[in-house]
Order: sequence, then C-alpha cells, then structure tokens
Amino acid sequence: METRVIVDFYADYYLKNKLEEFFYKYGIQLTFPEKRKHSSEVYVEVPINLNERLTVDTLARIISILESEFNLSCGEALSFKFDDEDFKPSPFFELRSTGNSQKVFLEHKKDGIEWKTICNYCGLQAKVQNSALVIDTSKIGDRYMVNVGIDYWVVSEKMAILMEKWNITGYKLQEVIHIGKKTAQPAFQIIPTSILPSWSSEMKHYYFITETNDQCSICNIRGRIDYPYHYNKIDIEQNPIKDINILQEWKSNGQWAYHPIFLSKRFRDLLIDNGITRDVRNMYDNNYKSKDWLFDPVIIVD
Repeated sequence: METRVIVDFYADYYLKNKLEEFFYKYGIQLTFPEKRKHSSEVYVEVPINLNERLTVDTLARIISILESEFNLSCGEALSFKFDDEDFKPSPFFELRSTGNSQKVFLEHKKDGIEWKTICNYCGLQAKVQNSALVIDTSKIGDRYMVNVGIDYWVVSEKMAILMEKWNITGYKLQEVIHIGKKTAQPAFQIIPTSILPSWSSEMKHYYFITETNDQCSICNIRGRIDYPYHYNKIDIEQNPIKDINILQEWKSNGQWAYHPIFLSKRFRDLLIDNGITRDVRNMYDNNYKSKDWLFDPVIIVD
C-alpha cells in the first residue's frame, strides 16, 4: 500500500526555481505548471509519498516552511494506493462509492431525519432516522445502488432481487418514499444489521496539518482521517462477519459523524463476476468509470 499526501497551493510563477530547489532537498520532484497568459499565479499540486524517510513530521516541517518563508497558504489531501497484496487477503472491504459520477450521490428530502449531539465539546452531530427516506427515486435510473446523504445506501429493485438470490446476509430492506415530478421507481434502503468488532490497536489515523482548528481532542472524531481499517484476526474468527456490515466506531465527513458500510469479499466477487462493476483498485486509476464500485481493503492483524 502506498500512502500519499497531496500538498496544494497557489504561488506566483517567479517562485518556480526556489520552490523546485526547496522540494529537491527532500527528494521530491516538483512539476511546476506553465505560466498563464493573464496571471502570474499558478495552482501547484505536490504529491508526497509517506515512508520511513518522508514522515508526517517531515511533511509538517515542509508545510511550515512553505507557509512561513514562502508565504503560501497550503491545503492537503490524503489517499491510498492499493496493490494485489492488499486485496487478496482482505475478507471484507469498505464501500467508498458505486460509481465515479455525482449521479450516484443523492440527497434525501423532507423526511424523519433528526440530529443528535455526540460530542458536547465540539458540537459534532450524527443523524437519527425516524422514518423512511424520502428521495427522488427516478434519479436512480439503471443503477444498482446509490449513496444518499453520505450515511445511507439505497438499492434498485433489480439489486434487491439479486441480493435475495445470492443469499446476502447482514441487512434488511426498507422501501423509500418517492418525491419528484418524474415517475417513481421501486427503491429500498439497505439497513445493516451486522456491526463489525472494534478495530485493532494497530489502526492508524491522520490529522490534517493545515486544519488543526477542525480537530477535537475530546471525541477524537472530528478532524480524524482513518487509514485503511485494521482488525485483529482473532476478533474476526470469533465474530464471523456478514456480507453487509457497518463500522462500530464513528467517522466524520468534516460536517457530521456516521458509520461507514463494509461488504464481504463474497459480495464483492459476486458484483464483479456478474458485471455490475469491474475490479477497480484505486480512485485515481484511469479505468475507474462512472458505474464502477470502489472498495478499500481492510488489513487483518495476526
């Protein structure tokens, strides 16, 4: 697995040589954009692979110098690149997306969603669902599954039939309510009934260096970015997972907290074997298309 942080900033083009020299000191190749016709300012992205030499502490020092000495305002994004050795042993996967398109992310309408506070210190909240989801089901179209409001997953009728045929475990279905001008289509919310065991003590997290004000040291949820999830082998053997599961711990999307969903290797293989998705490994792959499902493997610790 490759752990990468992309540091980005806007800089005047005249800083090109100085910045190239600065990053070269750390063994980082900087590809500076071409100068634009009507502006000397360019947008720069610097991919940095974290390793034993380029650690988080080193990255913090780089960003500090960029901000203090070069007077740049930096942002950062964390991503992971997986290989076969990460996917092969993984018994289940976090479902990240059911397509590389905004069409797979829908919003719920005026329904029975309330909010509860889970951290009184930072005010972080989570949704409480008291009734069926209300969405424009016509937007599902020919898709098998869509994400609704980050927290929820909704399947079409054809996907619900397949899940029953495949004897998928760990869920129940609740029909959603249609709202919108176009004709409704049958759609069902997946309600997971299986909760994963606690993650391993070897689980790692990342905290954005440029966004310290967004971190909460009390709940340790707000501002925390999770590495691929680690689980102890003995916990998985003693508590066999289902085909659909949710994370026991809370995760924040930057605005509220929720429990991500995980699918078993068996379920993922069925999706690939039946042509519902291709075997895509990373969100930055060129072959990641609008209807491919994206999964992150979990790591099993002996």
